[in-house]
Amino acid sequence: MFRLVPTLLASILLFTTDSTSAASGSHASPIEALRLFAKCDASLFNALKENSNLLGTGLEVKKRGKAATIAVENPLAEKGRDQVFSEPVVIDGLRFIAWHDEVSYDFNFGGFLFWGFRAEGSLNAVAKKINGMLSTSEKLVDAGNTWARAEIRGIGDPVDSWRPSNAGTGTVTANGSVERVLFLESGADNQTNVFCTLQGSVTPALLQVLRPDLTNAEYPE
Repeated sequence: MFRLVPTLLASILLFTTDSTSAASGSHASPIEALRLFAKCDASLFNALKENSNLLGTGLEVKKRGKAATIAVENPLAEKGRDQVFSEPVVIDGLRFIAWHDEVSYDFNFGGFLFWGFRAEGSLNAVAKKINGMLSTSEKLVDAGNTWARAEIRGIGDPVDSWRPSNAGTGTVTANGSVERVLFLESGADNQTNVFCTLQGSVTPALLQVLRPDLTNAEYPE
């Protein structure tokens, strides 16, 4: 399934790495920092805990939970989910101008977590740039009005056990499973959203591993 609006459903994504590579991110270059983000796991948050200036000084980073994150007012509140940078983060010519962090839960469909950057430029131009920084196995796939890579796991699977997902646009993540997606979608004013998402039967145990920057208030009840 796939969401392009907070209340709609989405799906598609990328794979994680181990804590060793996350720790090494404290000395990462900007391109390596983007690669850490593109894993859609704890890597970037752990690296920001070690080095709050990993992405420069034009954004506010705050220690939060058991890691650190690019600060927003409140990921649970519709108007508190964004930080506009005081100066762009420039990575290989791409200009990232803001950060979005969104957490919500639906009784019927489960959790919807979205986090990532807003970049200047058209969808295809940004996608091609980002794919140029990723390994062959991590590259995004052109899905028409989005570029994405998705994986899925079932409740009870090992936390690091993900398999490719071929769910189509508009389908709902099956109950008892979680989809993890790195995706790009067109935003306003010639901008592109570069987001990670977790959707479906998200559990506190999974969030403790993948989103160590979250607090108990942002876990499902």
